[in-house]
Amino acid sequence: MKRSIDWFIDNPIAANLLMILIIVGGIVGMRGIGKEVFPTIPVNFIEVSMPYPGAGPREVEEQIVIRIEEAIYNLDGIKRISSSARQGSGRITIEVDTDADMSKMLNDIKGKVDAITTFPVDAERPIVRELLERNEVIRVAIAGDVDELVLKHYGELVRDQLAALPSIDTVDLWGVPERRFSVELSEVAMRRFGLSFDQVVAAIRRSSLNLPAGTVRASDGDLQIQTRGQAYSPEQFYQIPIYAATDGSQLTLGDVATVYDTFAETSRLTRFNGQKAIFLGVYVGKQPDIVASTDAVKAYVANAAAILPDGLTAGTWLDMSGMYKGRLELLTRNALGGLLLVFITLMLFLRPLLAMWVSAGIAIAYMGALWLLPGVGLTLNMLSMFAFLLILGIIVDDAIVVGESIYSYQQRGYNDIEAARLGTQAVAKPVTLAVVSTMIVFAPMLILPGVWPKIIWAIPMVTIVALTFSLIESFYILPTHLAHMGPERVPVGGVALRLHTLRMRCVDGLTAFGRDRYQPFLALALQWRALTLVIFTLGLALSLSLVGAGYIKKSFMPNVASDFIFMRINMPSGHPSADKEAITLRAERAVAKLLDDPAITAQIDTEKLVKNQLSFMFGDNIRLALELQPDVSGEISSALIGERWQHHIGEIPEAQSFTVDASITRNVPSSSVLLTSNDLDQLSAAAKFVKEQAALLPGARNIRDDIHSGRYDLDISLRPNASLLGVGLNDIARQVRQAFYGAEAQRVPLGRDDIRVMVRYPEADRERVDTLDDMRVRLSDGTQVPFYTVADTDYVPGYSRINRQDRQRSVKVSVSATKGEMTLGEISQQLYGPIAEQLHRDYPAVRVVKDGDQREEDELGAAIGKFFFLSLGLMYLIMAVEFRSYLKPFGILVAVPFGIMGALFGHLLLGLEVSFMSFIGVLAAAGVVVNDNLVLLDRICALRAEKVGLKAALIQGAGDRFRPILLTSITTFAGLAPIMAETSMQARFLIPMVVSLAFGVLFATLVTLILVPSLYYVGARTVERLRPGSVPGVRD
Repeated sequence: MKRSIDWFIDNPIAANLLMILIIVGGIVGMRGIGKEVFPTIPVNFIEVSMPYPGAGPREVEEQIVIRIEEAIYNLDGIKRISSSARQGSGRITIEVDTDADMSKMLNDIKGKVDAITTFPVDAERPIVRELLERNEVIRVAIAGDVDELVLKHYGELVRDQLAALPSIDTVDLWGVPERRFSVELSEVAMRRFGLSFDQVVAAIRRSSLNLPAGTVRASDGDLQIQTRGQAYSPEQFYQIPIYAATDGSQLTLGDVATVYDTFAETSRLTRFNGQKAIFLGVYVGKQPDIVASTDAVKAYVANAAAILPDGLTAGTWLDMSGMYKGRLELLTRNALGGLLLVFITLMLFLRPLLAMWVSAGIAIAYMGALWLLPGVGLTLNMLSMFAFLLILGIIVDDAIVVGESIYSYQQRGYNDIEAARLGTQAVAKPVTLAVVSTMIVFAPMLILPGVWPKIIWAIPMVTIVALTFSLIESFYILPTHLAHMGPERVPVGGVALRLHTLRMRCVDGLTAFGRDRYQPFLALALQWRALTLVIFTLGLALSLSLVGAGYIKKSFMPNVASDFIFMRINMPSGHPSADKEAITLRAERAVAKLLDDPAITAQIDTEKLVKNQLSFMFGDNIRLALELQPDVSGEISSALIGERWQHHIGEIPEAQSFTVDASITRNVPSSSVLLTSNDLDQLSAAAKFVKEQAALLPGARNIRDDIHSGRYDLDISLRPNASLLGVGLNDIARQVRQAFYGAEAQRVPLGRDDIRVMVRYPEADRERVDTLDDMRVRLSDGTQVPFYTVADTDYVPGYSRINRQDRQRSVKVSVSATKGEMTLGEISQQLYGPIAEQLHRDYPAVRVVKDGDQREEDELGAAIGKFFFLSLGLMYLIMAVEFRSYLKPFGILVAVPFGIMGALFGHLLLGLEVSFMSFIGVLAAAGVVVNDNLVLLDRICALRAEKVGLKAALIQGAGDRFRPILLTSITTFAGLAPIMAETSMQARFLIPMVVSLAFGVLFATLVTLILVPSLYYVGARTVERLRPGSVPGVRD
């Protein structure tokens, strides 16, 4: 390394070309790097879905879900199986181990599922697919009070045209129910004409079809023969003959039935800004450019009036580019502010030209990172932008140490080239070790388990790459520029002279403070070394006790405000659709009241608060969302708007849950516990017990489970005399299914759709249970018997959805927390502690399983602890070999836990919760303080090698390194000060990291300057006491 440093110092052109190469590479990388709001993360999940039309959840569970679970559960590589059985379909989600081969696992699961031969005849083919995380950038709404067929037609047209845009990958169409031909045949008509559903189905299949009939090879060419009788409209279906009489007359479908071109009967409602709507989700591929993609979509929407008829309008919703631009502007503003503060700080204590080149090292490291990061699949997203801001104070540290070392040699009278050579070589070893140590601290974050480490993967990757280029700049570019900057000239007058005078006062003041204040204080600390150690140890214990005593709250992830507010209302199973529509409209009307709400007007004065609103009802779920105006976002708490919106809607007593969320995760923060068992009675009782116990916890609210009950099913059983008539349960079940769900006669290919033709009772008859009173069961000989002659019915409790976890029925109980009382972490401790213990005693057949977030938090916490100590061990080994000592590395690493002390005091001062993001800041702080300790210890060792006495070496070495250590700490804090002072909602995600780093470095600086020399002194004296004569100069 010494030769390469000397070579670049002697060849400034090479150093400049290297700098230009990095800058050009960064510019090229910036043009090619993907742009998105959140990183696209790989998901290790495979999904098996299987439709079973007309079947209830229990039938789906027994005949679909359980059979698939039992077929695949013992495959190697499966981590967890989650299943749900709903009306008409079953879904099994398989979580795969991260080290498993997804392609092989996908093929193995397909093979196992395809080998099952006991699926019901009416079930459709299973679909096995790998779940892929797609990057949605914007949604387009087509809205208007028009017929649904019109909406569907123009939705498909817009979808095709959007998908053809060059910056768009795929477009999905949502909110369109399945189109169907409904052939409605009454019981009266069937009795009058002696028909059955089977006969009508057979007639349709016999006549409504297109078939190839071969080829005639004539002398003048081949002629293709086809039969064409497929019906494509109700009028054509009416012409289908059912049978012909002996007198030549025909009975057609039109004589006995009514055919409707309609949609599948679902409890569904989609509205956009108060109008009926459908939505198109726009996705981008592996190289996303969110700005270009959304601009193209918005330009298309702006001109959509040319293709849409009167009564239809197009609008955009969930435009992620606004969030991207807002975060980019926020981080750019704070990064420039931090860079300016760093430059001003350096200029106060170093030469202005030196400060400029040291600050330029930040830009060079950034450009180098932008050059290489696209090659490892990194995009410019909210996390990677946060990473660039977070490392602002880290990557300048090695440049400060090198630059200050060169400057100190220049002050001693060495010429510029010699000062650059000696100054760089003097700190090359500690700077290199410091950078490598910081990389070791961040590297384990690349392989941590779980979803969140994949999301924040950009932070360690940006840090490692930027540190590499920072080291290159510090050794090969910075010394060259400092070696050729010439002697400093004193300005003759004016502002320049006053600034020079101010700078010299700061330089002399810092030098005098180090000589006259710090070094005597350090001598006193060494004299009272035991007291020094006790004070620092008590400070660390106090900081940790603040967390244990609850003065500093804990959470897994900080709650970050979004520009969108999401409301979820879950109604009881089978709740009337009219009531759900009324609740939806009530929620829409409540939005207009927000502008006059006193709690909102007290914080912001605006004429328009909400840009768009969405209402979506499906099944028993109601989902509503608000998009805030761009000028409102960040100026007022979106959580407050959500709370007031909920207030104006009022209570919904019949709702099972009623929640509002305004965070970027779109999930209401909650603590949950998962209960599993095959004993359904104990499982239900255990869920009730957990909810009752959770209700007793202070601040616990919104306590709910995911048992989708509250409805009744109608069970049909065979009467004893049915077998005498030749009627089996299968005959009854099939005919009841035909009557109420429908018998699928065929699927009509019409455009892109395959439209089901369903033969069944009229809608009015299908909506009444007493239709069974008039129903006739057709026997094989053509006779008919009343339904209740051969069957009995009974109402039994039923479910609209059945959940399963690892081959057992499951129930999830969720609990939210009230701010200012128990935190979610404390609630989780109670749920998995005393409450779970009591549950095990009272309900032995029920197993308590940690739910997704809690399980991931525990797994991640265990992995972090393991990798953190592994990193410390690896750093110790490297330093022990380099310093040829077992004890000296402990003096370097001892500052790491005291960095945690600073981070905790910072959180207490600013009223923040400690989260996973706080820990990342602690890691960053560890890299800075290890850097400082290395620089200090290297200087002390150099003085000891020159036969300087132990105490004198400690005091002199600390005095020599006082300025660079203080400058690295001040510049780190100054670079992060703007983001800590940021009040916008969008900055909350980053602030815990920044506070941990900034305050961790400040507190650890005291550790480096006071505690580390004291520990070194105590260790040396202890070794000398154990082995007299082994540590020379101890008494000097």
